[in-house]
Amino acid sequence: MSEATYKSIAVLGVGTVAIPLIKELLANGASVLIITRPSPKARQIPEGAHHAAIDYTDVSALTAAFRKHGVEVVVSTINHEALDAQPPVAEAAKNAGVKLFVPSEYGLPTAGHTEGILGVKSRFVDSLVAAGLPYARLYVGGFIDSIPYLLALDETGKLNIIGEGRTSATVTAQIDSASGFLAYVLTHLPPSQLHNVTFRIQGERKTLRELASLYGDKVPVVEISEFPPSVKDGAFRAYLQAAFNSGAASTGFDAAEGKDDEQRAGSSNSLWPGHQWRTVKEVLSL
Repeated sequence: MSEATYKSIAVLGVGTVAIPLIKELLANGASVLIITRPSPKARQIPEGAHHAAIDYTDVSALTAAFRKHGVEVVVSTINHEALDAQPPVAEAAKNAGVKLFVPSEYGLPTAGHTEGILGVKSRFVDSLVAAGLPYARLYVGGFIDSIPYLLALDETGKLNIIGEGRTSATVTAQIDSASGFLAYVLTHLPPSQLHNVTFRIQGERKTLRELASLYGDKVPVVEISEFPPSVKDGAFRAYLQAAFNSGAASTGFDAAEGKDDEQRAGSSNSLWPGHQWRTVKEVLSL
């Protein structure tokens, strides 16, 4: 007898990752509860979803909401600046008998990291394991949609590369990741294939140089040592490029091993049968 799939899913947040994910979950027949912080501004709530405005630190209110809606899975889509909200939400999920927690990852591999944002994400998953709350995390590498941001194209009119830019990394279309792949596996795979699992997907495998070459001769490529002050978040973009250059932006990377495994990158793609993964050229209309 086959296992029943999860049907009731709570999504934390309504940002650029959350909205398309929610729509796909609804399209796949899931009941969706959206949890947002209380706010005076209007929220974009997809039709068909339930909504509750609750402070993320209010464990009692969150627990009650999860119980009321019979939530089986909690998916966090909060950004890296709000990661401290995840522990109380996880506590509420555990209290309410939630069966699976999907932490806010959707980027570079985090397991084994001890410092910075990646370290915070890694330790949170460790805390889920310690609490006995199963997790499912998703590594996607870099978003194809963010390549112009990564290379500061809009600000400078050029493709700016720090370092050699010759190490392969994973890039995946945003629509193929959280909104596509994650929605599919959460509504199609049985719990036994979701609990304490790390999904590694890959749209394409490219170096920074190869990404820049896709623009052809239309945009100049420049080598820089750091981004100029006029580029907002220059230090963060440099950090991301360093991850590309070290191999850490590949979904096959393992921080504990300190190396990338090309065979491991994209190893979960087959779980979305028949899907045609979008290319850089398609997403950026190059």
